[in-house]
Order: sequence, then structure tokens, then C-alpha cells
Amino acid sequence: MLYFVRSAGYNGYQALVTELGGDPEACLRAAGVDPDSLANPDQLTPYRNFLEALNIAAEATATPHVGLLLSRKQSLSMFGANGFAMMEAPTIREAMENMHRFFHLHITGAQISLNVGLNVANWSFEVLLDNAPPIVQQLDLAAGVGVNIMRQLVDYSWSPASVHMQRSRPADDRPYKQLFRTQVLFGQDEGVITFDRRILDRPIENANQQLFGILNDYLKHQEQKAPTDFVSLVRETIVCALHEGSHSVEAIGHRLAMSPRTLQRRLNAHGSSFKKILAEVRNNIAQQYLMNTSVPLTRIAVLLGYSELAAFSRSFRREFGSSPKDWREQQQYGAELPARILTRAVD
Repeated sequence: MLYFVRSAGYNGYQALVTELGGDPEACLRAAGVDPDSLANPDQLTPYRNFLEALNIAAEATATPHVGLLLSRKQSLSMFGANGFAMMEAPTIREAMENMHRFFHLHITGAQISLNVGLNVANWSFEVLLDNAPPIVQQLDLAAGVGVNIMRQLVDYSWSPASVHMQRSRPADDRPYKQLFRTQVLFGQDEGVITFDRRILDRPIENANQQLFGILNDYLKHQEQKAPTDFVSLVRETIVCALHEGSHSVEAIGHRLAMSPRTLQRRLNAHGSSFKKILAEVRNNIAQQYLMNTSVPLTRIAVLLGYSELAAFSRSFRREFGSSPKDWREQQQYGAELPARILTRAVD
């Protein structure tokens, strides 16, 4: 399975790398990430590339706790509508339940779990990616973001009972103690933030329950639109790539962090092919342009990645049985078209 993270997950990355004396764009490109693609916070990016970007930043800046530092620049707003919904939830418990319910809209490469005992609640984070690159920086980032979230929901003076880190104790653990302001245990079996369970029932100050409901309805709608399988994800990726002028199987494979051969094999396993999906995407976009705009046919051909107008026209005619020009006229003039075409043919 291919895992992804929203581009919002990179919030603060470029600023931090710059502050540490590094070149953020070079780090991103080395990880296979196009810096320009991060402008849209909802753009889906391969999770493996995200992990690589964290590791490369740590190495390039000689900063072994880059993930922890990055967490200082991230907050609930990074999660988009889900983050805003959490701030409007009636209680801390309902806010965290919302985070869990819609977490996959932000990232599918990891999961969070909340286990509530008699006195203590344990909030954990786990990376799902098979054969993942080193995840130390990601675990540091997750722990820091988790504590930041709780401080936003409770108050900024809040601290957990303890923080359990899977990484070995660093040579300098002061940054961890400064951020978490509690006992930090290294070399643990899993990454966990522990806190008093009673905090879960605390009301969130100034929460608007009506707005909470509206945001939740929006999130449910987004959930229905989210890619549910590999073919859908490839289709979404091709749509974005067409807008940027790079839609070859090699380019799409690079965006999805896999070789063209692997991409083709996985699509074949789903009963599809790259050629078929590309044609479907092109035809759909072509129809939208022809039906809803007056963009010249030559420009549409370029936007769809065709080498020339003739290639676009041949492909369109194969699919719809008429030329792009005639199809556009049919949509615009409806029943008038047959007579007009007939008259033109006779002339």
C-alpha cells in the first residue's frame, strides 16, 4: 500500500532548515520532493519522501533533533479543518476522538491511538510504512506535536505525566526536557505521551458547538472524496502532474516514490494500466474545458500534455466519436448542431 501525507505536514520545514544554516530546497529535492508542490497544504505527497526529508535535514544541518525542533513550528492549524474542529469540540475527549476519526485525511502513513486506563491515558503514535527509512526524526516530531496539541486544547502551562521515546538517549537531552517539561524516558518500546485521564473530560474554553458540527460535516464530506485505493491515488497524482506539465509514467512513479515498473505492476494488479488512467484523466479534463470554457483547442492540447493539436483531436475522436470542435459546438448549441453540421457538409 502507498502511504501519503498532506503537504501541510511540511509546515515550518523550510524556515527551520534555513535557521539551522541549511538549504531547504536542496534538502527537499534530495528527498524527491518538489518545493513548489508544497504550496497547496492539501496536496498529497508520498510519506516515504517526507521521512527522507526529515532525515536529510538532520544530516545536512548536523542537528540530531530536527524533528523535535520542527514540532515547535507546528500546531493544530496544520491539520486543516480537523484542527479547527478540535478547537471547537465540547471537551478534550471529543477533540481527541475527532483527531483519531479524521487523522487519515492528513496522513495515511501513520496512526495514533488513545488508551484510557483507570488513572492514566496513553496517547501513542506509530509509523505504518513497511521498510521505512529511519524514523527517529518522525517520532520526535510526533511527540512534540502531540504535546503542542494538548497545550492548545488545555492551556500552554500543561505538561504530560511522562513522555516515552523509542529513540536512544541523545548525547544532549536538554532540548527534550525543555520542550516536554516532564520526565522523558528514552529507549522505550513505543512512543507514548501519558497524562491524567481526568483531563479528557475538561471542557474546551470558548468552544462553539455549532461550528464544531459544521466542520465535522465538512470533514465527512472530505472523507468521501479522499482516495480510497491505489488507482484513485494515481489518478489524483496525474491530475496534479498535468497542471505542472509532467505526466510521464516515470514522472508519476517519481512522485509516488516507486519505479515505473512497480507502478505498472501495481496498476495491473488492480485491473488497470497507466495508459488507461492517463486517457481517462485527459478525457475528463478535456470535456470540462470544452464544455465550460472558451480556451482554444491548441491550448487545451498543451494543457493535457499532447505534442500537437492533431494528437489531441485523434485521441478525443476515438473516445467520443467526434472532433473536439464539433463536440464543443454540440454542448453549446445542442439540437441546432445536426442541421449546422449538415449545412456545412453540403456546402
